[in-house]
Amino acid sequence: MSHDEGLQALHDGDLKTAIPLLARAVEETAYAVEHLNHAYTLALYRAGEKTRLAYAALEMGDAALETKPALALDYFQRAFLGGLDAACLRYVGEIFERWALPRLPAAPLKNVKKIAHVVGSVRSDHPPARQVAALVDSLRQLGVESQVFTTEWASFWFFNANGVHDESELLLPDAVIASTEGNFLERAARIAEAIRASGADAILYHAGFHEQITARVAAFRPGPVQVNVSYGIQMDADLFDGFVLQTNRGVAAGHHSPAPRQWIPPVSDIADRLRACPPNMRQVMGLESANTVSATVGEFQQMSEPKYLYVLTGILKAFPDHYHLFAGTGDVKMIRAALHEEGVLPRVRFLGTMSDTASVMAVADVYLCPFKKSEESPLLDAMGAGRACIAVKFPDDPARNVSAEILGVPELLVADSEVAYLQVAQGLLRDAETRTKCAELVEARFEAEFSGLNLGRKYLEFLTAIGT
Repeated sequence: MSHDEGLQALHDGDLKTAIPLLARAVEETAYAVEHLNHAYTLALYRAGEKTRLAYAALEMGDAALETKPALALDYFQRAFLGGLDAACLRYVGEIFERWALPRLPAAPLKNVKKIAHVVGSVRSDHPPARQVAALVDSLRQLGVESQVFTTEWASFWFFNANGVHDESELLLPDAVIASTEGNFLERAARIAEAIRASGADAILYHAGFHEQITARVAAFRPGPVQVNVSYGIQMDADLFDGFVLQTNRGVAAGHHSPAPRQWIPPVSDIADRLRACPPNMRQVMGLESANTVSATVGEFQQMSEPKYLYVLTGILKAFPDHYHLFAGTGDVKMIRAALHEEGVLPRVRFLGTMSDTASVMAVADVYLCPFKKSEESPLLDAMGAGRACIAVKFPDDPARNVSAEILGVPELLVADSEVAYLQVAQGLLRDAETRTKCAELVEARFEAEFSGLNLGRKYLEFLTAIGT
């Protein structure tokens, strides 16, 4: 009777009642009743019970693996919504390795003519799609043809019954949009066949393990050279000839596959986004009285380090008309308390999480990277916007040296010293001419290394290297 009561409670939106009843139901049936499994995972998803969802869905996928592999993929994909630890990620990777078809013979990639891109969706709200669009455009300028295939991993599935696209939302209208008919295996097989027929020299999979259909396509090995482009949870399975990492930290991390790895940071379209900002952005943000403005974007935990707060306090005390902007995620209590104690909090603004930092970069004169760990995307945005940036250099600690490697402008790199950092920052804020000169160096560095055209060049160099 508890089974029906649990289902009814879910239907009524009473998650507090539904979850324990459905938990008992799936345990009593040993994860063998599909509609109960679906109801339980849906209830956990709606309640935000991420950890319970992850491991319950993993158990369900494991139970269905031998008899219903397509259903297992469905439940593994639900598990990734909740997050899985490294051991579970490796377990899923081993399953895909067992399924993988033999590698195709690969000729040396000395002259790449056509690349296939596999991405979950080309909707404008799918972050990898924006990077794929930039890469396709960059490759086109270099004379390389691209064909984009979607897997529609989240369409007509679990929490999303609507898979119909509005054409105005598509970033790449010429993409081959996958059919959502059939189960996960059938959907993956059709996509693999379409890629195989395209005759591409190499295939780039712009997805992580959370897209199980995309991973299954890779296991079909529809092309001679396959590369996984990581946007978070990379596919740590021996299905690929190479891996592209969006963050440099991922290159040094431990991995199962011995395939080569290359850090290629995402391209920033900050110039286009800045043009959409009104010219009186400081007035819009209530910064009319500011003579100069600095900014930092990322995790607030990284910005609460005493060394960084010492620098910021020193700047605010030295320049009474200077303001600082924080944007990011996490708890700001420690930062606020420290700045309040020093009497500089009134000239600090906390903007919270922002999907687009263009407004911040539009008003900032200087971008201050944290000491501990700096987010790469905001720094690239600041560089692309032509803002003077300051980063800490850790010669003996490559894992913490990412910002310095990206910035690469000697005048703006300081050793692990808050005093040196403060001196550089004060020099930039005191002298507009010096600030302009450094901003020009930063923008030149961005254009030389991180512009859209260079994005395609870096991918082609990597493909050539792994194809020889």
